[in-house]
Amino acid sequence: MNKTAILLTTFALTLLMVSCLPADQAPGIGPDLSTNLLVDTGLTYGEMLAGESSTFTLRWTASDDAEWYDVRISPHPINDSNWDTALRIDSVPAGDSTDMLVYVEVQPEVFENTCISCGLCVDACPQDAMSLVDGKAVIDLDNCTACGECVRVCPVNAITDSRYGESYYFAIRAMGSGNTQSQIVSASGRYRLRYMNIESWCGDCAYECFILLDSCGPGCPVDAIWYTPDWSTPGVDSGMVHIDYDLCIDCGQCFIQCHEYGLWSIMKEVVAE
Repeated sequence: MNKTAILLTTFALTLLMVSCLPADQAPGIGPDLSTNLLVDTGLTYGEMLAGESSTFTLRWTASDDAEWYDVRISPHPINDSNWDTALRIDSVPAGDSTDMLVYVEVQPEVFENTCISCGLCVDACPQDAMSLVDGKAVIDLDNCTACGECVRVCPVNAITDSRYGESYYFAIRAMGSGNTQSQIVSASGRYRLRYMNIESWCGDCAYECFILLDSCGPGCPVDAIWYTPDWSTPGVDSGMVHIDYDLCIDCGQCFIQCHEYGLWSIMKEVVAE
């Protein structure tokens, strides 16, 4: 077969391959993504009450021909050039709905191959949720509050930087057949999770704050919680818990003790930065 015949045969095979693809679908070209990624602020999602979960609520309009969506976060703004370096936090099936709503949970994970068994994360964890198993760091998800102290002290970045209290940018990409991806990345502004006190629910638990009582637990490990008793400062500020956000490490101990012994006034919220 001469060179001209080979070229004609190759061209014919290419036309045949393209003709077998769905309409408006070409090799390597993913779904069209033309939507704004929205992140809800205020109290987080809760099965019983708002403010219970450690989740971000993301919303966007579904893309035609998308089979699933790649959801990523980063401490830095996300675009096409740095997409691959952003942390994948979720993969969401496209589904049948036009309006996509996803709850994204922030939770550190350990890269076993990177962990050097130093144990610094075990010592730093305020919830005793870290341990070394067979020489590798392991997170007890039942006790972990995603405070990020393990991330902070790890000397080799063996724990993913997905934690409570950190400010994150979010972005999504529509994924199509054969893992083709949308050319456009839909990105959000910067948001973070934090603990807050619902003042209308808070006040004078037996004239003391159960978060600060040694008999109810270890209390705040960094003294970021303070309490105004009503007998000393009457007025709108009386009997209230206050959080010093400059000191707070988002360990969640106030949330745990308030929900165990108090009036459930400590809740979780998303704030825009």
